[in-house]
Amino acid sequence: MRRGALVIAGLLAVAAPAPARADGAAGAPVATAATAAQPAKKDARWAAKQHASKPLRQVDRAKLVGKAPAKLVSFYNQWTHEWLAVDAAARRVPDEVSDRFLRCHFTNEPTEMDGRLLGKVLDAARHFGVDRVHVVSGFRAPKYNLILRKKGREVARDSAHTKGHAVDFWLPGVGVQSLYDWAMKHQMGGVGFYKNSGFVHLDVGKKRTWNGD
Repeated sequence: MRRGALVIAGLLAVAAPAPARADGAAGAPVATAATAAQPAKKDARWAAKQHASKPLRQVDRAKLVGKAPAKLVSFYNQWTHEWLAVDAAARRVPDEVSDRFLRCHFTNEPTEMDGRLLGKVLDAARHFGVDRVHVVSGFRAPKYNLILRKKGREVARDSAHTKGHAVDFWLPGVGVQSLYDWAMKHQMGGVGFYKNSGFVHLDVGKKRTWNGD
């Protein structure tokens, strides 16, 4: 009888619920160091490397503060649809850049353009306070010039365009008459006034002027 009582007492002890916590919540098993998740040493080393502080790049702060970006004048070639951004304070465009930008759109052939041309166009852009220039014509290959003449276009047989000595352009927001008047005041060669077409011709030949369509 005594052995049976001891067995029943042991079963009751095993089935008894865990004692309540002081705050009234049901008791819960306490995690031990053996059961808590511990990161592997390899993962711990990787995490330490990711959070390690790196020294900042050494820079001269005076060069980073207080300077506004340079103003630009953007040239747009109406035939090739190319853009050319130039420092508004520049007096001329590098020759190799000018040659490529003003190439003949029909043959895709460049030539040596007179460097004074885009320099004068930049002067006009600065004078009128615009940041965009539309180029109608730069270099015109002799073959293409002949084709235009056969079609009855208003081009000279020995056009300055065929020598890389001329450029036709207009400025957005500036009347062609105002642009022509400015070009005549700063004339360095020929100045053509194409009122209906809406552009001005500049070249580096003899000083002369004419009206075109």
